[in-house]
Amino acid sequence: MTGEQMSRWVMQAAYLASGFIYIHSIERRPGSRKKTAAMILVFLIYFASLNRVYVYVDDRLELATRMIGFLLLGLMNYVGRKVSWYAAFYYAVWAFCSWQLMYEWYLVCLHMGGDYWAGRTTQLLAAEILVFAVGYLIVALTIGRTIPDKGKKNIGPRQLLLAILTLLNFQIVVFAAGELEYSFYDLRWVIVYIVQFLLCIVLYLQNELFNKSEMRKELEILGLLWQKEKEQYHLSRENISYISQKVHDLKHHIHAMRKASSEDVERYLRELEGSISTYEAIVKTGSAVLDTILTEKALYCKDQGITISCMADGSQMDFMNTIDLYAMLGNAVDNAIDEVKKFGEKEKRQIDVLIYRRQHFLAIHITNPMEGTLVYEDGLPVTTKGSRMVHGFGLRSIRHILKKYDGFLTVREEDGYFSLLMLIPIPAKNGIEER
Repeated sequence: MTGEQMSRWVMQAAYLASGFIYIHSIERRPGSRKKTAAMILVFLIYFASLNRVYVYVDDRLELATRMIGFLLLGLMNYVGRKVSWYAAFYYAVWAFCSWQLMYEWYLVCLHMGGDYWAGRTTQLLAAEILVFAVGYLIVALTIGRTIPDKGKKNIGPRQLLLAILTLLNFQIVVFAAGELEYSFYDLRWVIVYIVQFLLCIVLYLQNELFNKSEMRKELEILGLLWQKEKEQYHLSRENISYISQKVHDLKHHIHAMRKASSEDVERYLRELEGSISTYEAIVKTGSAVLDTILTEKALYCKDQGITISCMADGSQMDFMNTIDLYAMLGNAVDNAIDEVKKFGEKEKRQIDVLIYRRQHFLAIHITNPMEGTLVYEDGLPVTTKGSRMVHGFGLRSIRHILKKYDGFLTVREEDGYFSLLMLIPIPAKNGIEER
């Protein structure tokens, strides 16, 4: 094998490696190892075919073979990792551009070395490998960390189309400048590099704009949920006040019973029993807001045949905003209710709520039985309620609120139970931390 052929294989191996820069942090598909190995074999056969027919003497043919290579790279991304078709080819765009810049920088180094490289095949190959290795390391430590977003990036057809158009312009610039090796003599390569660098900036700005668009949509939905919880809180507070008033009126019923007939007494007793049963659902924790939330949920659970057990110290929660607390606890308990409603057995239709102080943290711990296992994304269970654009914001809303208080959320499933733990630092009072 000649030095030129070996150099070509290094270049092609570097192209294959470029795809892994942007997908290595993404979860593998089940059984993907054999498929990835098959794709690597396809790449090797493809590269061997290119080297045999030597397509690099015709620009149009070389451009076509590059696009075929791009399609193979996108396919390898898709079969190997848990990403959509759009995301697989979006990462392939970034990989292709990274490889192109590294390869052309190697050509610059080759030109700057001049006659030094004559007859130095081993050193030339080492230089080529070094350029790709250092370049890929820099990419992997910078945009290679942020662009993939561990596969959670929601790439749509519009974003992919813009990325592919940028890639095509990236290639057109190269071939429009003519033979790159000869362009070094009249400095055309400088213009090519500047334009390609600007195109990479455009590609990055496109990525950031789409990221901000997704964040804006999510915040809008969270805002709607927050407004809904605010309205529901005020309505629930009125309902609890009404219940308390009805309980207060029980003494008048008792007074009337002393003068009533036996039939009326029986009727009054039934009404009294119902009122007492309702009153039992009213929770007293030391926090009016917490009382309102838990009482509302307890009344609903009683109507649905769900047992909710609550041990709560509300005296530590006065540092939290009323609506934030309502939205956070309301979403957490609602998720538990939705899960236990699936069970027909009475012993499984139960929810445990614990609210207590753990050193300098407020701990909110909610557990409930669950069926099956959950699928997680970004540390949170994925919704099972249909469209994820409409549902699935409960736990994300909770985490969003916790960030305001420097708190954090932990979810766990064990022995058929789902556990949700929220820990929130309790601010020191008057600048003095409590011991």
